[in-house]
Amino acid sequence: MKKFLLSLAVFALAVGSGMAQGAQKQGSWKAYDKIQQGDKLMGVRNSESFAQAQARYAEAETILKEEIAKAEAEQKTEKLALLYLQNGQLQDKLFNSVLTNAQQGLPFDTIMFCQRIDNIIGSYNKAADYNTKPNAKGKVKPDPNISKYAKLRLLSVTTLYYNCGAFMDAMGKKQESVDYFQKFVDMPRQMVVFTPAEQDSIYKAGAAIYSTARFNLALQNYYLKNWDQAIACCDEALKDTMGIHDLYLIKINAYGEKKDSAAWQRTLVEASQRTGRSSYLQNLMYYYMQNNKIQEATDLAAQLVVEHPDDKMAWFMKGAIELNIKKEYEAARGSFEKALAIDPDFEDALFNMGTCYINDIYDQRMEGKFKYIGTDRRVEGKGEAAYNKERAIYEKELATVKSYYEKARPYLEHLRELTPDDAKRWASPLQMVYSTLDMTEKAAEMDALLEAANNR
Repeated sequence: MKKFLLSLAVFALAVGSGMAQGAQKQGSWKAYDKIQQGDKLMGVRNSESFAQAQARYAEAETILKEEIAKAEAEQKTEKLALLYLQNGQLQDKLFNSVLTNAQQGLPFDTIMFCQRIDNIIGSYNKAADYNTKPNAKGKVKPDPNISKYAKLRLLSVTTLYYNCGAFMDAMGKKQESVDYFQKFVDMPRQMVVFTPAEQDSIYKAGAAIYSTARFNLALQNYYLKNWDQAIACCDEALKDTMGIHDLYLIKINAYGEKKDSAAWQRTLVEASQRTGRSSYLQNLMYYYMQNNKIQEATDLAAQLVVEHPDDKMAWFMKGAIELNIKKEYEAARGSFEKALAIDPDFEDALFNMGTCYINDIYDQRMEGKFKYIGTDRRVEGKGEAAYNKERAIYEKELATVKSYYEKARPYLEHLRELTPDDAKRWASPLQMVYSTLDMTEKAAEMDALLEAANNR
């Protein structure tokens, strides 16, 4: 699995006042007075007045906390909607200096950054929620201005939870990073102010960053050894198309850690079909070979080609098992032909098709299928007629051997055409082919290419 770097989302624009507080109903006039004092001090624009302004805002924050607690106890929904809206606007002001430093690349308190984002989003969401809730008498008196303003502010900060996740990861706080990335992914669905159509629009507009966040969740949970959560996050992230290979590696390794061999095998097959990479199937075949599960491998391959007859990877796996595990070369060639009929440029199938012919004839020689080829026996005979008879046997055997290499040749040459810079892949088998077919110049060319590739 390659090292993954967390990227930061683009920061939202600096927080503005939106609508003037004096032009709307106030949840707390006491807090309003403190906020107005803070705003005037901010207008002086020096370090002393800035500190004084922050102190006034902090006093306002304390007042609002107390009044919110009282209103919640009394179930005053209209009051709570106004108080949370007012608190959201105050949190904007408290957050503004932190955000300005972050935007300008100056030092800032990342913990405070994240806390303020929690406060802003929580306040506006609760303002919108209470704005549509029945009061103690069962009546609902929504204020359209509250819902409209809350929606605008929530839309403006949707990406900032992503930044919080990245900040926490940079500080080595993996679980907190997971929590914030999850908040980022869930936020549009959990904000009461957004309609289903608006939620879909938000996800669509930020498709790339939401895909990255889902990937981060899978990876971070894996690092935390939350195997089940990592797998669940992979499944969610795999609905997109970003980082599919790495997501499958996370999922496969998580199943391995769980020692769930059935799910591990199933995921390898799924990964090969989704990505088109044969490396997953090679890992699966190695597992079957190490554990002598030939029948299990055969059954799986047969099942795949029945269920997915138009999938080149299904036929490739069947052929790979026949070639590498069962040594059934004719059957393997038939399977690879099926895969190549679907994709004539399927590189791994081309290589294995050539390998089939080369390994087949090599095994025949080693198994003593020939009288002369593969032995130390010399062609001899008592008399010319007897010698010629034995010579004819030898020539026929040699022609048979060459026919296998001749059949392997076009597959390997096509592989070379497709991957001209990958001499390590095709130069050695092509050298054997050319040498056997007495194509000495071509064989020497392969030797030179292979030597150059090995010296890089």
